[in-house]
Amino acid sequence: MQLKQFSKCDYMSSSRLDQILEEIASHSNPPVHLWTPDHQGDIDIRIDVNANWFHEGEVIARDKLVQLFSTILWSEGDDFFLVTPAEKLKIVVEDVPYVVHQMEKVDESWVATTNTHERLVISEEHPVQLRYFLNEWIPYIRIRYDLWARVNRSIYYQWVEEALSIGSENLVLTSAGYHFAVAKLSDEAAD
Repeated sequence: MQLKQFSKCDYMSSSRLDQILEEIASHSNPPVHLWTPDHQGDIDIRIDVNANWFHEGEVIARDKLVQLFSTILWSEGDDFFLVTPAEKLKIVVEDVPYVVHQMEKVDESWVATTNTHERLVISEEHPVQLRYFLNEWIPYIRIRYDLWARVNRSIYYQWVEEALSIGSENLVLTSAGYHFAVAKLSDEAAD
C-alpha cells in the first residue's frame, strides 16, 4: 500500500512544524506490508482497551519492547498480527493497538503522540474517524495501514472545546488543510 508523502508546504509549515515534520520523516517502520512469511501461528500477547501490552497475562513493562512490537503490527479485518519476514503471529487487541496521549496544535496543524511515542500530523494521510466506544462517539486516528489509535478523553474534550471556541457549529476542526469532525451532535447509538 503506497501512502501519500506530504511536503512541508502541505502543512503550511513554520520552523517548529518543520522540525516536527523532519522528526517524523526520519522515523521509519519495517515494511510489514511487503512480508508474507510461511510460518503462521498465535502468540499469547494481548493489547487491552487502554493499549497496555500483556504477554502470558503479565504486563510488558519494557517500553522499548512495546515500541518495537508496535512497529511490526499488521491487521487484516478484525485480526491483528506481529509480522516479521520469518513469521506472522496472531495477537489479541481489545479495541485498537494505540491510544493518543498527547495532542499539540502547531500553527494550523494538530500533532498527535501515541502511547508508543509515535508522532504524526492529523491530515488526509492520518484521518480522524468517529467510532462508537463505551456508549459515546470518540475520535480515532489512522496511524498507518489499517491501524488506528483512540484519542484519550482529555484530548477529546480539548478538541470539543477548541471547536466550540472557534464557533464550529458542527464541531469540526482543521489540520494541515484536512477537515475532521471531533464529535457527533446527536445522542444516536451506533447501528
